[in-house]
Amino acid sequence: MSARRAIIAGVGVGAMLAMCLALSGVTWAKQPQPENTPNQPITDMHAHLEMVNDIMSTTSDTGAIGPCGVSKMGGQTFSGADRFVPVLYGVAYCDRETGVVWETSPAVTFFNWAGAISHCTTREVGGRKGWALPMREQLSSLMDINSILCVGGGLCLPDGHPFQNVQSANYWSASTTGGTPTFAWLVNYFLGGVFVIKLEGKGLAWCVRDGQSTDGQGLAALAEPHQNHEVLEVMW
Repeated sequence: MSARRAIIAGVGVGAMLAMCLALSGVTWAKQPQPENTPNQPITDMHAHLEMVNDIMSTTSDTGAIGPCGVSKMGGQTFSGADRFVPVLYGVAYCDRETGVVWETSPAVTFFNWAGAISHCTTREVGGRKGWALPMREQLSSLMDINSILCVGGGLCLPDGHPFQNVQSANYWSASTTGGTPTFAWLVNYFLGGVFVIKLEGKGLAWCVRDGQSTDGQGLAALAEPHQNHEVLEVMW
């Protein structure tokens, strides 16, 4: 375990969060100060959140073909590389546990919250649009504080994950606090925690989408059954 994590672990969970928030300039969610920022670009946010809600809705029928184009068991979990299926010839991966499709290599540019949402809604990966900024629950679904990577002082992502360029920094979610467009949630895969900061703060954006493309071509419909999902390549 890294020295940084060893120090954090020794002061307890409550103190650790307080320390992390103080060091990173993060503010507690229960202390938002309403601000009047009429020029803040928060238009079209409802449409974006509706898109994210659609992504969250995935089929979980036992034995059905899941959104990743492979057999899916209800509540089934996967270990290592078996969890992720390459799509779009490897520029994105589908999580078999959640059905969420993640871009393989997220951008390393820092945005405020509105900028992160705009980045994802206009993003094109593998020739496909229809991407969105993930909700807090989606970002948290990739966090694994018990992985060998995390225990060894690295990022708290699942062992054997295929992702590249994931940074030791905060990643924006589309989730705001208490319905007030002043603060939003972020996930930090190095600290292994979830935090909130003001929308004007800076963070990274890791875009997601579901298996339904903007032209109506479903990923599951195009995917043929394959014994070795690691080499499954699907255009959708």
